[in-house]
Amino acid sequence: MIKFKKIVTLICILGLTIGTAYAIQDSKTAEPLKTYTNEVHSVYSLTDCINIAVENNPDIRAAIYNEQAYKSKIGQAWANYFPSISAGLELSRNGSSYTYSKDLPYGYQNTYNTMGYYPAVSADMLLFDFGKTKASADRAKNYYLASKEDTKENINTVIYNIKSAYFNILFAQAQVKVYEDTVKDYQLQLDQAWGFYKLGKKAKIDVVTADYNLGKAKLNLVKAKNILEVARAQLSTIMGLPEYTNYELSDELVLNSFDITSENAIKMAMDVRPELISAEKSTKAAKMNLRAHRREFAPDLGIFGSYSNGIGNNYNVSSTQFGVDLSYNALNIMRTKKQIDQAKAEYEKSLAELDSTRHSVYYNVKKAYIDLQTDKESIIISKLALDQAKEQYRQVTGRYKAGVSDAIELKDGENTYLNARLDFYNAILNYNLSFANLEKEIGIPIKFSDDLIINISPTEL
Repeated sequence: MIKFKKIVTLICILGLTIGTAYAIQDSKTAEPLKTYTNEVHSVYSLTDCINIAVENNPDIRAAIYNEQAYKSKIGQAWANYFPSISAGLELSRNGSSYTYSKDLPYGYQNTYNTMGYYPAVSADMLLFDFGKTKASADRAKNYYLASKEDTKENINTVIYNIKSAYFNILFAQAQVKVYEDTVKDYQLQLDQAWGFYKLGKKAKIDVVTADYNLGKAKLNLVKAKNILEVARAQLSTIMGLPEYTNYELSDELVLNSFDITSENAIKMAMDVRPELISAEKSTKAAKMNLRAHRREFAPDLGIFGSYSNGIGNNYNVSSTQFGVDLSYNALNIMRTKKQIDQAKAEYEKSLAELDSTRHSVYYNVKKAYIDLQTDKESIIISKLALDQAKEQYRQVTGRYKAGVSDAIELKDGENTYLNARLDFYNAILNYNLSFANLEKEIGIPIKFSDDLIINISPTEL
């Protein structure tokens, strides 16, 4: 008996020790995030912004914690093989009294009372359940692996959003520069119009037109600056630092070409796209779920043991139990059959969803590649239009200074050149966004080639 008591005691101590260790581990708080304040001015590249977002974006943190939650379910499944320990203490008072009877020696019975306490401890442990626990653990493992891919997909989406916001800021900065140049040009035109008007070479309508054009250009400049502020706020929010604004961007809208074919892009996506891998793991989890339900018809083989020792004012009572049992745990054949049918339907559904995900990935990669090719050609075409508009504006400006052109023709030339500059910057923006979108649809970064789509210097803009 003493040996058995030691075994039960050791099982209890082991369970309490492991439980305490998990409790201490779970109580540990995460390290505080790095603090960003507007007191410090910084210059960030696109890579810097991505790294900050991965560290601070709340959606990514939520996905990571969700992944950890799924990981814990694996241990919960295997916990079926861990001993279940019960302990208790019963304090009771028992009493009885007998009424008068002529058969008793004295004709009555005194009241009888017993006061005592009964500590008890027991332990049960599963030895084998014919694969039910393993199937549940495999199901939990595949859901965990799927959640890891969901985290990667979340990071993939955040990175795309960072790139989109980053490139939009660069485009907005270019817009501001274009409208600042336009304000300067219209200010110069207004000064020229006043000069010609004072000399009697131009009608006052040219002055009014130039003044109107200048006012409209200033308004467009204000709007462009507002768009820039909104774009900066969007980037800060995606980085997880909505109130941090004291920074500048170091990169520019790129014009590098790419060296990847549509077939290679699709093949890469089928191999590494997190969304597709997550769907595959979820399908395996559904298959394991079906297997687990089918094995519910199998019994459980386990061992059990208990010990109690009651101590009272009149007597002591102790008991010991130890044994092996083979049992069904509340088996309901009808319910189990229907649960198997449900698990089978869910597995077939997951197979269909996996096919749908494959088709979606194929289409999205194909479309993203076509869009990238289109935007690449758009840059070349918009550059030609920009060169023509710039030459036209140069000629019109010269004609106006020579007094052989009017304000309307000058305004048309200025608007054409303005729109051509904005269209060219917009074409570069769309190309950068399309490239980022193709990376997102594939699931991994792809490299630009060393070749440029066109050779252009900043002075040409």
